Amino acid sequence: MVAITRSMEQQGSDIVIRKMLAGDMESAMMILSRWNMAPVPLSPENPDPERTSIDVDNAFVAVCEGKIIGVAGYIILSDAVAETASLAVDPACRGKSVGYKLQKARLEEMHRRGIRTVRTETDRPETIAWYKRKFGYRETGRNPKKHDFSIAGINEWTVLELDLDFYFEQGAPLQDGE
Repeated sequence: MVAITRSMEQQGSDIVIRKMLAGDMESAMMILSRWNMAPVPLSPENPDPERTSIDVDNAFVAVCEGKIIGVAGYIILSDAVAETASLAVDPACRGKSVGYKLQKARLEEMHRRGIRTVRTETDRPETIAWYKRKFGYRETGRNPKKHDFSIAGINEWTVLELDLDFYFEQGAPLQDGE
């Protein structure tokens, strides 16, 4: 991954964001596993996991030099509401706008599909601040975690919401970023 990072710095970040393909699943799961965010199957030990799968039709990947370096998905909850899921970037590629580009791609697609409200649950303080600063999310509550997922020892999610119509009418608070 060091070679990819060096190449991104040298070539001005040749990152391509595209729809996820079924063949991307293994690489995406490896990235999610690094952040303890990989979906897990139902089991007697875990009868109600946070996520059991990634819907390829509702997911994007970031690719650099043929390697998947990031993943982001979403879940449709109703005709007008969706929830983001599984945004993760290879640690060696952080700070290169990969997460920002993945988030923008999924927000644009959700908006085209008629989604008006986007929910996001996260437990990372730096990620909460990033969503608020870069996209204008507002904090709306907390939900208990179902099992050890993402950061161990934090037992609840911070719930954030974004009004997509407002976001696309007014623009993001910051137009470029992490």
